[in-house]
Amino acid sequence: MSAISPSIASKLALLSYQSEQYKKGQEFTISPEIRKHFDFNLTDGIIQGTSGGLFWRKQTGFVLLGKGKSQQYKNDHVIAIRGTANKADGVTDISSHTTGSDSGSTVHIGFQRSFASFKPELASYLRQVKTSGSGIIHCVGHSLGGALAGLTADWIKARSEFKGKVYLYTFGAPRVGRNGFATATTGRVDKIFRCVHGADPVPKVPIWPFYHAPITGEEYLLERTQDIRLSAHSMTSGPGYVNTANHHSWDNIYDQTVPNLRKRVVLNYQNRLQTTWSAGWADKIGAAIVTLLVDGGFAATVGMLQTGGAIIGTVYDIMAKSVASIAKMSAGLQERVKGLLGCMLVYAGKGANYAIKYTEQFIRWVFNITIARIYDAARQALKQQ
Repeated sequence: MSAISPSIASKLALLSYQSEQYKKGQEFTISPEIRKHFDFNLTDGIIQGTSGGLFWRKQTGFVLLGKGKSQQYKNDHVIAIRGTANKADGVTDISSHTTGSDSGSTVHIGFQRSFASFKPELASYLRQVKTSGSGIIHCVGHSLGGALAGLTADWIKARSEFKGKVYLYTFGAPRVGRNGFATATTGRVDKIFRCVHGADPVPKVPIWPFYHAPITGEEYLLERTQDIRLSAHSMTSGPGYVNTANHHSWDNIYDQTVPNLRKRVVLNYQNRLQTTWSAGWADKIGAAIVTLLVDGGFAATVGMLQTGGAIIGTVYDIMAKSVASIAKMSAGLQERVKGLLGCMLVYAGKGANYAIKYTEQFIRWVFNITIARIYDAARQALKQQ
């Protein structure tokens, strides 16, 4: 049993986009590399799902199902899920509420609703093909499709009725759930190949307290530029995930240790000009906030925010209030708060000379503008893909 190559995985992620507007009798453009190993039943092998908000949802093709035919993959199955392709998908992406997943963890409500819309038909398919312990179920997706592939992989592994190993392949996927979900998925799914471009803003949202799976281990950095660029999210343009993943072995791709949002980071106000508009600094600021809360005696608050179901706005209200309290505890902690806020202001594009205040209102404003810049970049990137 073997993983599919980076080249095939990326081409499957791209192929899944053709499912959105599929009509019976339509032919798909399938690369020879994929045709060699997998068959797709375009009559029964396309599953529709919904995306959008609570009061407006759109139904389109979402999931492409394939079965291995080569000797290498003869007992395997492919579940390829498309990413953001229309306005309704964009509404799903930007929701910041949470809900419970099928396995009981806290996850992004927009992703979970879309997954729930195609889960019954997917379950019927998996029961029909009778997955076996000798095969692998390959769950693949880019962008929103990567998030849904993560929920799919975790759900399959949590259900004892489905046999076989599950491998997860994502490209430029956003974070799906909080600490509990990322930890459970990391432990359940047999192999996870999470691929990112260093300049892609979408994998940085939703922001902490959401986490990626694998929560520990390695991620594949297909393009190592760190400044945030909207074009870095596309499958085909910019660097293009289908281009940067064009390798026949995972051993040929640079991998790095997953950025640890629980890593201890202390930011210095005097060094705030070192802050750059980059994906790496997004992680560093998140880790610095957590470090400050723990050092200030709010470890229980951190734990609650990581596992609770509060929406992002409420989370940052609580954090702003906590940081304001920490600033009053001692001169040393106030200097730490100053360093954090100074770096956040530079990151948000406000410059290095803003007067720092230690009020809850000011701190909440700094959180708001920092979060807004990250989310705006992700939204713009999703529109361009």
